[in-house]
Amino acid sequence: MCGFIAARNVDVNLDEIIENISYRGYNQHYKGYENGLYGLQLAHYSLPFVNLDPEVAVQPRKDLHPGLFVGEIFNYRELGYKTDIECAINTYIKEGTDGFHQFDGFWTLVVGTCQGLFGCTDHLGIKPLYYRTDMEAMASEPDILKKLGPVTPDQHFLSNTMKWGYDPQPNTPWEQIKQVPPGHYVLNGVVKPYWDWQRISAFDLRYDLTESVQNRLGGQRDVSMLLSGGLDSTIIYGLIKELGRDITAIHVDNGEEDYARLVTEDIIDIKLDDVSLEDAVKIHQTPVDLGSVRPQIAMARKLRELGFYAVMTGDGADELFGGYSRAARYNSQYSDVFSELPYYHLPRLDRANMRYTVELRAPFLSPKVIKHALMTPYNKRNGEKKILKETFADLVPEPILNRTKHALKTEAIRTDPEEQRRINNTIWDSLYV
Repeated sequence: MCGFIAARNVDVNLDEIIENISYRGYNQHYKGYENGLYGLQLAHYSLPFVNLDPEVAVQPRKDLHPGLFVGEIFNYRELGYKTDIECAINTYIKEGTDGFHQFDGFWTLVVGTCQGLFGCTDHLGIKPLYYRTDMEAMASEPDILKKLGPVTPDQHFLSNTMKWGYDPQPNTPWEQIKQVPPGHYVLNGVVKPYWDWQRISAFDLRYDLTESVQNRLGGQRDVSMLLSGGLDSTIIYGLIKELGRDITAIHVDNGEEDYARLVTEDIIDIKLDDVSLEDAVKIHQTPVDLGSVRPQIAMARKLRELGFYAVMTGDGADELFGGYSRAARYNSQYSDVFSELPYYHLPRLDRANMRYTVELRAPFLSPKVIKHALMTPYNKRNGEKKILKETFADLVPEPILNRTKHALKTEAIRTDPEEQRRINNTIWDSLYV
């Protein structure tokens, strides 16, 4: 996981600016390359999982090409490497972006090259990457890039958040700061796709999701599990138990504890503190809020209080396999997967959890499982997640299998979403403009 900022030819010391996202890790490191790489600066906060030794986890690594890796590549050993940092950087140097199709995980990678500063994000933008259009600079979050120079509000972005609750494009509230689309890279201000779903092979849904779960149980820190009492997290928990692994199950007190206890009695039930709208806007760094930003922030804070740096969830299954009510009315999959996930849902999860130094792992978002969803016909997804129910029925108690979805939203959003968006935009204006 971690956080970073990287730039070339800027008149600002990134060693000082990186402190603005110190919450994303606890080992800070900076390297400025004055010669040979045209004033490249790399600044990084690490949250190691694979190897806790600072000599290994702190970046940029002296023994590797100048670059920074953020995220997790869970199958790095199978690819012949000792750490996922080495796997990401050396794969790019040896094979280019084609080699990334071997990865199971989520990543942002920036590398100093003779052509310029290269940056890419993973197949779905699970680890978001932001860049400035007026200079060579990239970072894990948009706000830190404001420190490098003046910015102006992007009225198109702000208008879209009022209309839909988020902007279904790779924009931010600032004209000079953009998000790299999923499966794309940016070099010299030019953004190009590299990810090809035709290169991903899907074998068997149960086998591939089990493999994804097993991969995400790795690392040298304990992983917790958010068990909501819904279908998706119940499937993930069931697969963990099938693998013979123990995990701490955590349930948020939302009136659904009885469903969670059908899965296991061994749960920690937590109550969420309130999160103010102002704090939510500050943490999300945009006025975007479809109602689940505030409880997600509160959950991340509670997880950190309990001592966890990583949490497993069922996120992504609704978008992939048709869990929302709209999927019963029309085939919303491509919009759900390639707009809502990368431009609303995943940035929200990244910033909410990393504000409290918690890594979120979602097995449904592995490339192989996503490929399964994209191949699943609409009549197996249309609002019922039929393919999931058929494949994993043995793991799910019948009352959960047949229940209706209960979305995680604040009451204000349920009642009057447009009014809540107006309030969010007003708060954002007061904080930033």
